[in-house]
Amino acid sequence: MKMESAVAFLRGPGLVLAFALLFLGILRQAGLTAAELVRAYRKAGDQRIPWSWLFRKSLGWIVPVNALRGTRIPYTVASATFHVGMLAVPLFLAGHIALVKKGWGLSWPALPALVADALTLLALAALILLGLYRLLDRATRSLSGFQDYLLLVLCLSAFASGYLVAHPASSPLPFTLAWFLHLLSAELLLVLLPFTKLAHALLFPFTRITWELGWHFVPGAGDRVRLALGKEGEGV
Repeated sequence: MKMESAVAFLRGPGLVLAFALLFLGILRQAGLTAAELVRAYRKAGDQRIPWSWLFRKSLGWIVPVNALRGTRIPYTVASATFHVGMLAVPLFLAGHIALVKKGWGLSWPALPALVADALTLLALAALILLGLYRLLDRATRSLSGFQDYLLLVLCLSAFASGYLVAHPASSPLPFTLAWFLHLLSAELLLVLLPFTKLAHALLFPFTRITWELGWHFVPGAGDRVRLALGKEGEGV
């Protein structure tokens, strides 16, 4: 009975609270990013923004074709695969859309069940590979902290339990337990999204503009660099 009560809470007030925190967190992040963008723009010596270049660079982050070389190709492929699954499955799974339609009356086309299953399994395989990289690759392990492993575990739980909920006949867990784990991990991800590294999924185009402006010298900086180097009148 306690498990059923917990599931009922997560399907009702817990879900509403998670989305409310997600919405407020996104507003906060958007405000902070906009403030940084304005500050960078005002301080930039050259206020021209290469929009087409920024668009291509941002697209390169989504589809990292240029990174498919060297010794980290499996990592790049796994990361891209996970990102596709992380975006497509939660947004276009028929069950999720049905919940949104029931609660808010909104609806949109869903992925075919076989495609959703395939993306889920590919995302799980990608997450396992990313986890192994974090554990076994020395450089990656040195850069990994508690947040990285927590998000990895939550993503694994959300996808694995979601797959078991969709296929109860082949699940080794009781349906209520699988449902509880799916709701809990998914809602924790919603709450953490604006406050952790997951926020880059929403903000990366804006941060790239801020970075670009931040590299522009303020007016007169070139002359001061020449003076400091003793190369007045010369090209630097």
